[in-house]
Amino acid sequence: MKLRITDKDLAELTVEQKQNLCDLWLPRVYDVAVANVCVDAAEEKYNQITFVIGGLNITKRNDIILYDMKFLPDNLFTLPSENSSEDDTETDNDTDAEHPDDSLNDDFSEDFSIDEDFSFEFQRPESFHKEDCLPLLDIGQMIDILQRKNFGDCEFSLSIAFDDKTFDMGKNTSLIDTYAGEGNNCELCDILWHSLKAVL
Repeated sequence: MKLRITDKDLAELTVEQKQNLCDLWLPRVYDVAVANVCVDAAEEKYNQITFVIGGLNITKRNDIILYDMKFLPDNLFTLPSENSSEDDTETDNDTDAEHPDDSLNDDFSEDFSIDEDFSFEFQRPESFHKEDCLPLLDIGQMIDILQRKNFGDCEFSLSIAFDDKTFDMGKNTSLIDTYAGEGNNCELCDILWHSLKAVL
């Protein structure tokens, strides 16, 4: 069973549809997204990077930064040690408060002279701006967007037969009669994607 859309599905969208999808997307941790990244500025070459969101940050200008889970530190998801006491924490905070500029000085103490052997090859970014990304939506996310866009107002219908009962979702039941007997075996994910493209 297909659980989420693919890069090929995103390629079907127009520029306007991509912008609308980005605007409707509410990113969450563990979402899968595709970022459009410049890999060669001289020749204006762009590649798409698929990544899993490991963290989010909203800047003062209301920009959303998405962090690639691949580059997050391993200890970010570990629980703090039970052996550490409050006294140790207070001591560390007091030390930082006495010399607040020491940590900044350490950061800039290295020699920043340009190395002749410096590599100008592309390095994969650790974070991306939301406006440069598109989500690889799963079934639940597509249903959520369709609900927010009042999918019940359009010709959308889903019918499931179980034993002697039939469960219908949507407003237009004539669609069931229209496509009955055609033998179209479609993935639920693809049906939802076609409906969502119509909304975009």
